[in-house]
Amino acid sequence: MKRNLLIQMKNEWRDNVWLILELAIVCLVICVTIVFLSFQTEGLRSPRGFNPENVYTIEASNIPKESRHFIDLGDKTSSSNAEDFLTLLGRLRENPNIEAAAITWNAVPYNFNYSGNIISVVDDQDSVKYYGNSRWASADIVDVLEVTSLTGATRKQLKEMLKRGEILITDNSNYVREGRDPFALKGKKVFFGNDTTKIYRVGDVVQNIRRTDFEASWAGGFIVPLPEDGSSWGKIVIRVKPGKTEAFINDFKTKPELRSLRNIYLSDLQSLMDIREACQRGESINIRISVGLIIFLLTTIFLGLLGSFWFRMQQRVSEIAIRKVCGAKRRQIFARVISEGMILLVGAAVICLAVLTPLRDNSMISVEWSRFLVAVAVTVVLVAIGIVISLWYPARKAMNIEPAIAIKDE
Repeated sequence: MKRNLLIQMKNEWRDNVWLILELAIVCLVICVTIVFLSFQTEGLRSPRGFNPENVYTIEASNIPKESRHFIDLGDKTSSSNAEDFLTLLGRLRENPNIEAAAITWNAVPYNFNYSGNIISVVDDQDSVKYYGNSRWASADIVDVLEVTSLTGATRKQLKEMLKRGEILITDNSNYVREGRDPFALKGKKVFFGNDTTKIYRVGDVVQNIRRTDFEASWAGGFIVPLPEDGSSWGKIVIRVKPGKTEAFINDFKTKPELRSLRNIYLSDLQSLMDIREACQRGESINIRISVGLIIFLLTTIFLGLLGSFWFRMQQRVSEIAIRKVCGAKRRQIFARVISEGMILLVGAAVICLAVLTPLRDNSMISVEWSRFLVAVAVTVVLVAIGIVISLWYPARKAMNIEPAIAIKDE
């Protein structure tokens, strides 16, 4: 029976060639669409590297000299401002509703400020360079963002590393693909860019802190210690104890000593969850639009398949009737019809691979082999399901027609 099917398909090669080309185009469109959607949602499938819940940011500012509220401290104004800033930070930490507080510069996620840098190993000119986003912060950033070590170190140990002036380097999928091993840097002395005057020791490897939930981990990062001394300045980020949010907000609004000291004042209290929503609103809309377009595209494609195979099956009504008269069972007829569709799909899949593989090898579509093969496999499964659905109903309807009626015009 299988041999007879192949002979029949060979005799009908003109119609089959056009149908294979149609299926190949369908496979190409679906496969590229799957790859595109996987890139858009890649970030959702990987760890964020931090916990944004109960985290708040606070801006620190100076009262300008022109203001009537400015307190002139003479030559000590600058140093006093730094001391007052640290005093306000200490008051926040003493608040019973606060779990941790840190000074940050570019360390808070959900911003697109890429402070990119390169680190190199000291006395190793041939070492592989590591690219990443520099996140400057005081040691308590570990507790505020709940930074996770990938070597088993506790948060207390990570904080001690930052207090000693050591940096934390993050993992990254691109490091692995490009032959970099951040774990090999642990304990080594490194420097940023070409500045060999400032040497850091790598304390540990931590989970990558991504800029948004959607953005893939295309670049690693470094948590660089920000000392809490007279040079300290930046944004304050705090973690509020669970269930204490309203109590802290009320304290911040009603207790002036938490907000200001002489020429320094704290303002713009923002929840990191609110910042997250505002930052990702555009990306969320784009994802929904993409998913809607993909659903519309797949629906259109499968309706086209249904029409093609329905028309093809209508031409086989008399053939099915003759097979029924010759004793063929419904199961055998179904198997023959589905087998023909799968053979056509195999031909289409071969053409699809022949077109996409050179594009992938020439880096025209930047996708690793695993993602590429998964996309092809999912495409074949989807199209196979579409073919089965497109053939099953018209074949069932054709088999319900009485043979005498089906072949009366023959």
